[in-house]
Amino acid sequence: MHHYKTYIFVDIEAAIINGKQRIIEIGAIKWSPEQSFDTFEHLIKPHKFKKLNRHIQQLTGITTEELLTAPSFLTVIRKFMNWCGGDKVFVTFGEFDRKVLEEEFTRYHLNKDFLFPIVDYQQKYMIEHQLKNQPSLNRLMEALDLEIGEQHRALADAYSLLKIFDNTNGIDLIENQKTNEFCILLCDMIQTESVYELNVTSIFGNILSDYIEINKINTVNRNLTFTVRDVERTSAEGETTIVQVTDIQPNLDIQQFLNEIMQQLNNKVLISLQGLKNLSKITRIHGCMIPKTETISLKHLINENELSLFKLNEHIQSTSVFEMKLLNLLEEYQDIIIEEFNKRNLLNYEVPV
Repeated sequence: MHHYKTYIFVDIEAAIINGKQRIIEIGAIKWSPEQSFDTFEHLIKPHKFKKLNRHIQQLTGITTEELLTAPSFLTVIRKFMNWCGGDKVFVTFGEFDRKVLEEEFTRYHLNKDFLFPIVDYQQKYMIEHQLKNQPSLNRLMEALDLEIGEQHRALADAYSLLKIFDNTNGIDLIENQKTNEFCILLCDMIQTESVYELNVTSIFGNILSDYIEINKINTVNRNLTFTVRDVERTSAEGETTIVQVTDIQPNLDIQQFLNEIMQQLNNKVLISLQGLKNLSKITRIHGCMIPKTETISLKHLINENELSLFKLNEHIQSTSVFEMKLLNLLEEYQDIIIEEFNKRNLLNYEVPV
């Protein structure tokens, strides 16, 4: 695959040290536009490290003795940053590597801008093939009939990711999934004594240069009826208990509204308030399926207190007032959302701005 960027396929191994995920190994392969390859591999001794738990030792083959003599995170990451150079795109398999790297950079007061843009190729592959379940690195290697080498070591896993990327035409896959368009889907369901009060708001828009343009906003408020029934369940030990199960009835207006939204999500980033768990519950009740697409959760971008601002509350009496409030909030937080698009290498700069 011919390309004009430097791609760095990175994998980390981590272990829980003093209750926190800490990096114990980093491995990476740098693929330059000149088609040359270079590798980086280093063990890391976590802060206040004493002993590696048996499971991680068995999984990775890394020993306590090796880590005790390894350099610190700061020493290794400075070497890594120099090795990476400036203009590059990181590629990982799954969101774990980004999460732990960001935590370590925060812990050591390092500038996290270095980590971006970063592409989660597991998600890109799932979107391309509309997969519901996350494939592991090894299972995907097997599915693609690629030779599997050493497992659960950083450099070996980075090699596996590179093989998958090359086999699946990763550059085109990433470029084809770039988009400036998004749908913000906010669902708030509150249980009362007799019904569930459900509020669903969709906001479609796109990013133009350095600001967000809103194309349309719609809100539907409906009550969902429910029934409660007792169900007898038997545990693995043979103990029988009675549990209450709530059956929530769908609403036809909500169902139609959600179906219309799902049909418009193709090649758009889906932005939710707190992940897809609550949203998936509401769509399942109404017989809708969320297509696999790039997803962003606002809870990862703004603090917990600010999240409540995006919810309908008893002080707002009309839909129009609530929607105006949301539009004002989006204007206030648009820089954060645009920054996340850039961090994920999502924006298509060929779109006229």
